[in-house]
Amino acid sequence: MKLWVTLEGREAEVTFRTEGDRLILEADGRHIEADFVRLPDGEVYSLLIDGRSHVVRVSPSAEGLEVGLRGSVIPVEVKHPLEKMLQAASGARAAACGETVSAPMPGVVVALRVAVGNHVQAGQAVVVVEAMKMQNELSVAHDGVVTEVLVAERAAVSAGQALIRLAPVTGGSA
Repeated sequence: MKLWVTLEGREAEVTFRTEGDRLILEADGRHIEADFVRLPDGEVYSLLIDGRSHVVRVSPSAEGLEVGLRGSVIPVEVKHPLEKMLQAASGARAAACGETVSAPMPGVVVALRVAVGNHVQAGQAVVVVEAMKMQNELSVAHDGVVTEVLVAERAAVSAGQALIRLAPVTGGSA
């Protein structure tokens, strides 16, 4: 089976299969074989890799899995190749169609960092909303040009309310 795995910020395509009590992994040009035994609690595995024994705990988390090894817990995000393709297509479609920055929760706009006509880059903060006594910088996911600023500073906003709209950057714009 093939999966996309993100581990400590690195993403890799991983192929794995089992043959009886043997686990075979291939990732980043590396080939790893391990004998494994699932221990009674269902989340703990004993692995034997190159003659060395490892006890690994694998449990579900909100983002995928948590792998416990030698006292450390490592978050691991796992995606099926189809999910990876859909995510890439969705991101490309959003970038091509523009973007709307919306309020994630009710609050008050405390700062506008852009105006209509400004060019913005992916990750750039465009508005600051205060909610529950915390200031939240809202950023854009894609490069673009600000086409609408739909709120003013000190305006109360509701969750999901559109605040800023962007058009995609075309050919000669930057």
